[in-house]
Amino acid sequence: MRSVRRPWSVPVYAGLLAGAAALGGCVTGGLHSSQPPQARYLLSLASVPGAAAASADDSSAAADDLAAARSLRVLLPAAAPGLDGDGIAVLHPGGQLDDYAGARWAAPAPQMVQTLAIESLRRTGHFSLVQSDSAPFEADWVLQLELTHFEADYAQAGPPTVRVGLVATLGQRSARRALMTLTIDTHALAQSNRMHAVVDAFESATRQALRQLDARLAPPGAR
Repeated sequence: MRSVRRPWSVPVYAGLLAGAAALGGCVTGGLHSSQPPQARYLLSLASVPGAAAASADDSSAAADDLAAARSLRVLLPAAAPGLDGDGIAVLHPGGQLDDYAGARWAAPAPQMVQTLAIESLRRTGHFSLVQSDSAPFEADWVLQLELTHFEADYAQAGPPTVRVGLVATLGQRSARRALMTLTIDTHALAQSNRMHAVVDAFESATRQALRQLDARLAPPGAR
């Protein structure tokens, strides 16, 4: 998990303030905002020792695999209501869905999950090529993801439990048929109510979900 802070940018407003001073008298003081800067968080996969070396050693094998019809396109996940933005979702008792104040994801949640899923599936070696739906190359298999849960749940007293839910459907592009559908649901308890602990729980639950996806998803003959 990494936190990315973006500084405030004021050049556009500087000209407007100068114009206002010229027309209406004077503007005293500086440009201030009562809103705190938004902390932006990015989830990551666990590092794999020796992954770079293994990738280099397997380059010739990967080239041979290109003829094995095992390329995969991962579509941008469809998200449940309230989970399609960059807000860090909070579920309160009674079904009230909100976002944490002063904190956002570095990208909309579906885009971040898509990026992590692609990276994770590439590590498995089950597919010779794994790409997003924006890539220009054709693929033999298509993975449709649904993000059904991606929220911190305060159903119980104390720190929240983060829930990550995925429905993954693997289909063969040429035959336009679904091969399998997987339902994945993982949980991770935050160690405290502090934001970094909640994000760590999101990272843990997301990693669990992707490990399950990696273990259960493969085209026929890939294992």
